[in-house]
Amino acid sequence: MKRMLSLMVPFSLLLGCENLHREESSVPKEIAENAVTSAPKKLVVLTFDDGNVSDLTTAAPILKGHGFGATFYITSGWVGKPGRLNWEQVKELHDQGFDIGNHSASHPNMLHISEDDIREQIISFDEACAEHGIPKATSFAYPGGHHDRRMVKALATEGYLTARRAVSPEYPLYDRGGPGPLYNPSEDDPFLIPGTYVRGNLSSSDQEFEEVLSGARDGSICVLIYHGVPDVHHHCSTSVELFTKDMRYLKDNDFTVISVQDLSKYIDVTKRPKDIYEPLLARLGVSPKALKCDASSKNPVFSWEIETTRPQGQSAYQILVASSEKNLNSDEGDLWDSGKVESNQSLEIFYAGKSLTQVERLYWKVRCWNDPDEAEIKRVSNWSAKEILGEMGKIRVSKYSSAASFSFE
Repeated sequence: MKRMLSLMVPFSLLLGCENLHREESSVPKEIAENAVTSAPKKLVVLTFDDGNVSDLTTAAPILKGHGFGATFYITSGWVGKPGRLNWEQVKELHDQGFDIGNHSASHPNMLHISEDDIREQIISFDEACAEHGIPKATSFAYPGGHHDRRMVKALATEGYLTARRAVSPEYPLYDRGGPGPLYNPSEDDPFLIPGTYVRGNLSSSDQEFEEVLSGARDGSICVLIYHGVPDVHHHCSTSVELFTKDMRYLKDNDFTVISVQDLSKYIDVTKRPKDIYEPLLARLGVSPKALKCDASSKNPVFSWEIETTRPQGQSAYQILVASSEKNLNSDEGDLWDSGKVESNQSLEIFYAGKSLTQVERLYWKVRCWNDPDEAEIKRVSNWSAKEILGEMGKIRVSKYSSAASFSFE
């Protein structure tokens, strides 16, 4: 499922991440052995950030009434502050059966602190939980959703199993919230679980919410991010009415709603890609869709639309036209191969190949190169790792579109 804006390379791990993480993570063997091979349809992971009093007084009773699980990510340095949970209340959430996750000690932008300070943010939370009788967390939520390789390495070293990010870099990061990628356990690193939707009063579209949830199928999982119901901050607050309606929708439509911790019942959270960022970077380009061909004249005219989840456009295209599906499937444009054409045009591209007869059924497809939006890259530069910013600025070629056909009959 894609929620797209219509116009919209793998790395080698610097520290041998794949083996390093597996050796340093304290992963119970039974997790991998007991997990099923893929997630069931309509699986939703429910998360709450920051540790608002309303987590216990409002959200928890509604969740218990529906039999839903959830992970509450707590910032330990905020515990006891106005509008936030105190430690007795955090313990009460745990005692009610909810998962308590680590949201750092002080909620800094961890991109801009040292490796020692990253580790301190993780460990300080663990120590505070131990002091108040709360078991060690197994999941972490990056403050602000900002992540880099140093954080992933530190979490694995400290025995964590999973971590949840936000929606970027695949989708724009806005204070109001909004959509992000589905979580695909067969591709995504468990330390980079994406938020599929950051929900709140400023991102309250029912149509968008339902569309996001419809993607929870074929092994993909929808990860919802809420803050307080309500929250101490206006921009990320959710009204009781909206939250109640959302949970009723999940219940009425038979979604399975779980915590991050309970993912291990359905998937192997020890499975890691060779490079943690490769799956994310593969989603940064554009894709052609809705192919059309006007064959009402002797010279066909081709058009398509561009899909992207980020502010960017098309910088080039390549069209293949073939006399058979077999040739096209082999990427052989035996009638016309336009080659790479530097252009942002995707409407009314005129055929320029071999002469055609008017009784043939012909086949065509197109691929496109993206045109990164430098202003958008600059906008998010404070909240994105330098490595990711560099990748966001690269031009990438899409896969070829699905084949389309036309004839003059």
